[in-house]
Amino acid sequence: MSARGRAPARPAPNRRCSACGHVDKRNRPDQETFVCTSCGFAEHADVNAARDIAARGVTSWAVSHAA
Repeated sequence: MSARGRAPARPAPNRRCSACGHVDKRNRPDQETFVCTSCGFAEHADVNAARDIAARGVTSWAVSHAA
């Protein structure tokens, strides 16, 4: 949490590569297309965002349930 009590901002999942994690606004050349400018991974933009959100959920769950 920040000093103002808000969680730190995370990059939008529509710009983060679900394969390598690279974030760049140029990864989304148009509404439907995702092409990573770092690793070249390409996929429908909605599918890429869904994979990124799912991976974050798994990571958050694992951290919150660590003994």
